[in-house]
Amino acid sequence: MTDFIKSPLNYTGNKYRILDQIEEFFPKQINQMIDLFCGGATVGINVDCNKTIFIDKNEKVINLLHFISKQNFDSFLSECEKIITNYSLSYSYKYGYKTYRQKCSNLKDNNGLKDFNKEGFYRLRNDYNSLKDKNTSEANIMLYMLMVYGFNNDIRFNRNEEFNLPIGKTDLNKNNVNKIRIFIEKAGRKNISFVCASFTDNNFSRFLKGTDFVYMDPPYLIGDAVYNSSWNTEMEKALLVFIDSLMEKKINFALSNVIRKVGKINEPLTDWCSIHSNQIQIEKIKYHYRSASYHKIVRNANEEEVLIFNREYANEN
Repeated sequence: MTDFIKSPLNYTGNKYRILDQIEEFFPKQINQMIDLFCGGATVGINVDCNKTIFIDKNEKVINLLHFISKQNFDSFLSECEKIITNYSLSYSYKYGYKTYRQKCSNLKDNNGLKDFNKEGFYRLRNDYNSLKDKNTSEANIMLYMLMVYGFNNDIRFNRNEEFNLPIGKTDLNKNNVNKIRIFIEKAGRKNISFVCASFTDNNFSRFLKGTDFVYMDPPYLIGDAVYNSSWNTEMEKALLVFIDSLMEKKINFALSNVIRKVGKINEPLTDWCSIHSNQIQIEKIKYHYRSASYHKIVRNANEEEVLIFNREYANEN
């Protein structure tokens, strides 16, 4: 693989910028791959294999990815344009950024198009949160547009399952349109499926039938991102037991994780790596996601991100 594509979802911690580092350690030939903790599906959509199963326990994200993957680009863009019209939002892709920026109240601030889109964005957010069924075509397009116009182009829900990100600086611009177009085209050429599930589910083994490679990018036990807060030592150990089961089944795997950060050590993982030192290979990753908003406080932290994988295919590359 040489030409990697970006996910249409700006998912925190996505691996686009390090794909070239981790992809070289994947098996050269893959029949069926599972992209576990798939997030925005960045890794799986870029791997060459006969079938890819994207699995994540975030139902709204999985439903949105599945919905987008089945769309006709022109029709999808047309639906987005209807929302832009209905909520009086800016549309840089068609009319240019300056058209709307000059209409903002303070042209010297660094808030981009916040001022122009503020009223329409919050009306859209309220209307989306009022929907009883969040898995309709209408709901998925609204969610996509909330992400595009929302803070940091991210997706986040509160405990009441309401989208709760504030207004962001950008809009449906050339970059976002290109990402959605290329993703739809790529998804249409691949044999893919999207599943809302967790590796801890009792019937998860059904997804392993026919699978010969599992890539995992779980929340990091010693990470700073908001989505890591639900991950604890118990979950980390459960995942390592799951990886043990993959090795017993002779299913190739690769795990992205952080071993050390700001004086912290992921002890369950380091202990596991020590026990399995003759079965696995560990490669350090150079990129530290320093541009991520959640990382600003510890931007100079000594972080050791790694890719861990089994030796069965490490020696074949």
